Amino acid sequence: MVNILFSTFFIVFMCWCSQLSAHQHAPIKKERNLDTLCNIQKIACAKTVTVSAHPNGDLWRVWTHKNHMFYAVSHNQGAQFNKRVKIKGIDEPISSRGENRPKIAFGQNGFVYLSWAMPKEKKYTADIRFSYSKNNGLHFSKPITVNNDGLLTGHSFNEILVTENNQPIITWLDGRDKFKATLAGEKTNGSALYLAKGALNADGSMHFTNRQLANGTCVCCRIAMVQTGKDKVSIMWRHIFGDNIRDFSLLTYDFKDKNIINQNRVTFDDWYINGCPHQGAAIDIDDQQRLHLTWFNQGQKGKGLFYAYSDNLGQTRSHPVSIGNLSQQAMHANVKTNGKNVNLVWIEFNGKAHELWHQKSINSGASFLKPKIMARSKTGADRPFIISDGLGNHYVSWQRPKTGHWIEKL
Repeated sequence: MVNILFSTFFIVFMCWCSQLSAHQHAPIKKERNLDTLCNIQKIACAKTVTVSAHPNGDLWRVWTHKNHMFYAVSHNQGAQFNKRVKIKGIDEPISSRGENRPKIAFGQNGFVYLSWAMPKEKKYTADIRFSYSKNNGLHFSKPITVNNDGLLTGHSFNEILVTENNQPIITWLDGRDKFKATLAGEKTNGSALYLAKGALNADGSMHFTNRQLANGTCVCCRIAMVQTGKDKVSIMWRHIFGDNIRDFSLLTYDFKDKNIINQNRVTFDDWYINGCPHQGAAIDIDDQQRLHLTWFNQGQKGKGLFYAYSDNLGQTRSHPVSIGNLSQQAMHANVKTNGKNVNLVWIEFNGKAHELWHQKSINSGASFLKPKIMARSKTGADRPFIISDGLGNHYVSWQRPKTGHWIEKL
C-alpha cells in the first residue's frame, strides 16, 4: 500500500513538474499576465532565462524565441537591462526548457562563449552546439558541433565554464556509447558523461576534444560543474546504480593531465525509479576548498531537497540537511558561496502560486538561518539560480513565464 501511495504521489508530482517553466525586477505583488503578447521575443515569454556575469561585473541574460537567441546587458546590477540583441548567425532549433537550456560564459580577454543543445529530426536526439565572440558580443562565430561522433543520438544537458587560460570547458550527457552498444546487441542503461576542452586554431576558429568521464548516467537531469583548481573541475550528476537506483556521483577531473582524480557516490537516498526525474544537482566551492552540494531525491532513505558539504572532493560528506517544505513540493535548489556565507535558493508551490525561497549560512554550512520567501509567481516557475559576479556580489535569477524575469542582489 505504501508503494502504491508513493507511486501515485510521484506520478502527480512529476506531472506538476512537467508544467514548470519559469524576471522584470518588480515587487512581489505586481504580476502582469502577457498571454496575448507571447508570440514575440519578449523575455517575459521565454520559458527559461540564463544569467551570467561578465568579468567587469555586468550581468548578461540570454533567452530564446523559436530558432533564435537573444541577450541583454545590465550595467547597474540588474536594475535595468539594455535593449535586447538578436544574435546573428544562430537560426536553428534550441533546447530551452527546464533542465536543458542555453549557457553563456566569459573569458578574461573579451571572449563570450555560448553553448546549447540543438534538437535533431528524431525524438530525444540532439547535438551540442557552440559559438563565440571575440569582441564582447558584437559578432559571434558560425555555430559548430562540439560532440565529434556524428551520430543521430542524444547529446544534451550541457554546462560550460571558462578556465583562467580562457579555454571553454563543456560537459554534457551523451548517448553515443548506448547507441553503439544497442547496434551490437548489448544491453545498457542510461547515457554517458562527456567533457570537451576548446582550443583556438591558427585561423581563429575553435575545435574541441571529446572525452568520456563516466558511463551509466541518468539521461535527463542537469549536470553541475565547478572549477576546483587551476586545471581541475568537479562535476556532479545523477548516476544509475544497480537496478535503477538513481543517486548522485561526483568526480574531479584534471584536464591538463587528462586524469580522473577521484569519483565517489555522494548521495545514498536509494531512489528507485525506472525513468528520469528531471531533478539535477547544484555545486559550488568556497575559498577554503570546501564543496557545497544540493540535490533532490525521493528515495527509500531520503526524500526531498538536501544540502551537504565535502572537504575532500566527495570522498566523505557532511550529514545531509533537509531544505524547504516537502509537503509544498520544494525542489530545484541552487547554491553559491561568498567567504563563509552559503546561500541556498529553491522553489515551492503553496497550491496557488510558486514561491522562491532563500536560506543562508554564515558559518560555511555548519548551520543555517531561518528561510525567507523572496518572490512569488502565479504563472509558472523556471529553476532559480544564484549568480556570482566575481566582485563579491551575488544575485538571484528567476524566470516567471508570462510574468517576467526577476533578478535581485542578495
